[in-house]
Amino acid sequence: MGTILEDVFLGTAEKYNQKLEMLARMAQPEKWTYKRIQDKDPYRILRNYIQYTYNRLDEEGKIISSADGKYRCMNTGLLTVYNQEIVAIFAVNEMSGKQPWFFNGFFKETDKFFTTNFSELPPLADYCNNVKDLIYDNTLELNMRKEHIIDDNFDRFIEAGYNSKELINVLLDAAKVTLEKKLKRNFKLALPFYYHNTETGENKIQLLAPLYFPGAPVKLALVLNKIKSSAKEYYEGVTVLPVEWAYMNSRLIVKPDEEWAKIMDEITSVDEAESIREAVDMAE
Repeated sequence: MGTILEDVFLGTAEKYNQKLEMLARMAQPEKWTYKRIQDKDPYRILRNYIQYTYNRLDEEGKIISSADGKYRCMNTGLLTVYNQEIVAIFAVNEMSGKQPWFFNGFFKETDKFFTTNFSELPPLADYCNNVKDLIYDNTLELNMRKEHIIDDNFDRFIEAGYNSKELINVLLDAAKVTLEKKLKRNFKLALPFYYHNTETGENKIQLLAPLYFPGAPVKLALVLNKIKSSAKEYYEGVTVLPVEWAYMNSRLIVKPDEEWAKIMDEITSVDEAESIREAVDMAE
């Protein structure tokens, strides 16, 4: 998708955060950061959501222009408490040497600044052609590529407090049983994630599901690929991500289920030194 908002001047970090705060107050309430960084960075998830939603809409050609060409507008995908659509508006940047567009702010669909400059709402971002790919099908078998999950991601298990591959192997078996039971009762527990490989250009939908290790809080999420072969169709667990990364990545498409909010409240630490996009690109 390229550099985040590469053609938009956001202003100072302080000003941009003030606009994100306004958006959070305007939109229907939800979790927009991690408990651990609540005070330091209260809009971490929201910032990621806006940046990658912009990139996706730009990629799809869905950012519309005003009749006079002075403004651009995107649909944030968020709604107010009264179910009004919320848009972001960008103006031509008159500052030389800066990006071509300047970020004005977020507006309701009824706000005069929007209705004066635009005659229609911009469309929502799309991430897949088949809506069935966004929903976990509990009639399909779930298999685990344990060698890849454990050997290629051992550092993530260590960070989560597990340093024995033999123990992890046993815990994965137990977690799989629990996860399948939960998914049969709540398919929304598996969150859709838009996978984009920056090197190959491959796009697809994966699902992210929490790993319930016995007697411990959830710290890792299992990445699921839907495999379609001539013989059968099934899910394959291919890697793991810290649950905070999983939550933030999945929020691009859907608002996570209530159980995910509970899981997030129980998490107190995560190492964000590694790029989230790098981590996801390893999910193959």
